[in-house]
Amino acid sequence: MPEIKPFRAYTYGATHQKSIKALVCPPYDVISPDQRETLMNRNPLNFVRVELPTGDPSTRYTAARALWDRWTDQGVLKREANAAFYVYEARFRSPLDGRPLRRRGFFAALKAVPWGQGVYPHEKTLPTHKADRLQLFKALWAQTSPIQLLARDGDGRIDRLIAAHQKGAPWIQFTDEARVAHRFWKWSADAQAEEMARLFQDTPCAIADGHHRYETSLAYGRWAKRKWGAASPASAYVMAYFSSSGDAGLEVLPTHRAVSWEKRQFVKLAGWGRLKPVTGLRDLKALMDGKKGPGLREVGVYREGKYFIYQFTKTPPELLKRPHAQLPVACLHAGPLKGLGKEDFFFTRTPEEAVEEAGKHNGWAFLLAPNTVNEVLDVSTAGLVMPPKSTYFYPKIPSGILSHSLHGAF
Repeated sequence: MPEIKPFRAYTYGATHQKSIKALVCPPYDVISPDQRETLMNRNPLNFVRVELPTGDPSTRYTAARALWDRWTDQGVLKREANAAFYVYEARFRSPLDGRPLRRRGFFAALKAVPWGQGVYPHEKTLPTHKADRLQLFKALWAQTSPIQLLARDGDGRIDRLIAAHQKGAPWIQFTDEARVAHRFWKWSADAQAEEMARLFQDTPCAIADGHHRYETSLAYGRWAKRKWGAASPASAYVMAYFSSSGDAGLEVLPTHRAVSWEKRQFVKLAGWGRLKPVTGLRDLKALMDGKKGPGLREVGVYREGKYFIYQFTKTPPELLKRPHAQLPVACLHAGPLKGLGKEDFFFTRTPEEAVEEAGKHNGWAFLLAPNTVNEVLDVSTAGLVMPPKSTYFYPKIPSGILSHSLHGAF
């Protein structure tokens, strides 16, 4: 089962924390070229210069290392003197329906182990992303953004321990452009930290976000063991952010998709369900907001200016007696759209964009309900994975607040 421990994080020095809003950036995999340029211009010390280095592939990672060394030498970045957990709370409004939400969890160092040994994926990964992160890890000897995990917490003990360490004024706090309020507290190693570590010995965890970083950490650990042997215990751990599965603030957004007419031989709706006409996109809102409840096997469909509710009447054989069987996104990819790969879809979190893309290419838009946290956990801990872009956990955790040393001791 998962092994966690406190760690000594790298963070911006105290004099820079006053302007932390201008220094942090999103995780590398959601930063567009235009957004990177905006972040670069915002502040010369913005973390995007380390998180997402660009330029010649033969030099950009060494340039990132040179910058990292300069910032640590100058005190822009400093390493905490003592190991700790770090409690994090995000307050925001749901992009689905505007509800005020609070998500909380904590950061710890997680021992990276092969899949199925207490840590489970819920989607497949792409080799290109892993190659990029591995080169950055090797250059920096550090991990710059966390993975995010869901911890099954049936009796709420994990949630209660997290809440107990939100006392007093936050260590770091700011509100970003999306009006997400971020607050961090240090949780010094104490008896309750030891209790949390013991809880995780019986707590399976599923990756919510950061599959590539987790697999990169495994590869890095093997590389570091060959390079330094037992002299670098930190290299066997990955920085992780954990949320209790019972946290009401966990917001999972749906990712809608469009398929062009040229892929029509793979779109076989008639064999798996029936189409029910509706007036327009507004009639699909309750579905896309998740208000119809989990386990309802329906998908919104747009085709040639018309909108439909697609109701599954048949379960793809490969999903029978599996947790996937009641998930519309799984049934869609294993049945009507089987044969299409990730590269065949246009993905978006905005239903209007999916409809627009389908219209431009005389194709189909498929509008989905969000999956629930328990659905993700049930699928992943059964040793299975979901179709591509099945989940989008919101909001993303900013990079630059905490980094984890991958070299030497804790």
